[in-house]
Amino acid sequence: MSGKIVASLPRSRFSPAIPPLVAVVACVIWAGTARTASGIIGPAPPFVLPVFVLVMVTLAVAGAATPLPLISGAVPIRRERQAMLVAVAASVPFVAALLINPGQWERGDALPLLVDSVPVFGWLFDGIMNVLPLTAGTLAYSLLFSAFGVFGFYLECVLVATILYAVLRLIAVPGLEGEGRAEEEG
Repeated sequence: MSGKIVASLPRSRFSPAIPPLVAVVACVIWAGTARTASGIIGPAPPFVLPVFVLVMVTLAVAGAATPLPLISGAVPIRRERQAMLVAVAASVPFVAALLINPGQWERGDALPLLVDSVPVFGWLFDGIMNVLPLTAGTLAYSLLFSAFGVFGFYLECVLVATILYAVLRLIAVPGLEGEGRAEEEG
């Protein structure tokens, strides 16, 4: 027994597609749970908070794993895992923005804006919402608003991870990958 606790997963040509698919499944689970618990798509009762937390963690991890091929081979696997954990931790401010958006409190009766809860891509999604012929308060509007909010959070996580991995790839030492592989085996 080599003492290796975690074995590397085999890589296939479909591996890069797995994190986005996991993100889509997590979004569907959240929409279904919120709809079932509250009767409408949108704000859900507090007792579904554990599902919301699980979905947000899943989206943060999927967002951090999506651009992971940027650094595969440039750094040891142990460093890849550490970089992924840092990317997940870097998504915490986006979770805070998703949950706490004082801009909505200041506007009162005005339509909610996605830029309040999704600071990086919210302006784009708000533009799309304004162009579409949807009425606020309808099922289609609420569904699209929630979908853009959760999808925007995922995209923010992907952006943060991409920037982090690009920097890590630039500063990676070229001869280090062989040392990291031997370190994991031994």
